[in-house]
Amino acid sequence: MNHDNTIELISLALDAALMRQTAIATNVANANTQNYRTIDVNFEQQLNDLSQVPDGTKEMTFSGIKPVYAQRDTNSSLDEQIALGVQNATQYRALIKGLNHKLAIMKLAVQGNNQS
Repeated sequence: MNHDNTIELISLALDAALMRQTAIATNVANANTQNYRTIDVNFEQQLNDLSQVPDGTKEMTFSGIKPVYAQRDTNSSLDEQIALGVQNATQYRALIKGLNHKLAIMKLAVQGNNQS
């Protein structure tokens, strides 16, 4: 089966957004816990690293990208976590909109524009 890189990347980004929302909820719940270290999701850094790979090998490297949880070296404030939650929700909505647009284009390509 032929893979579509756009859909695969959006799927990974949606997974990262879900994981990030879980991390934010955990960070908010533990805001007053002593010795708690803030967790985050490592996904964008992997994409940045991929941009440094020569074009001929990107296809193989792309399959190795997966969002993962990571502990931060510094803790963040409750206000920062709330702001990150709003940012994450906005990014999630944009990803869904982009996926819907991509699927609409694919549907048009398959079915054609039958405006009789």
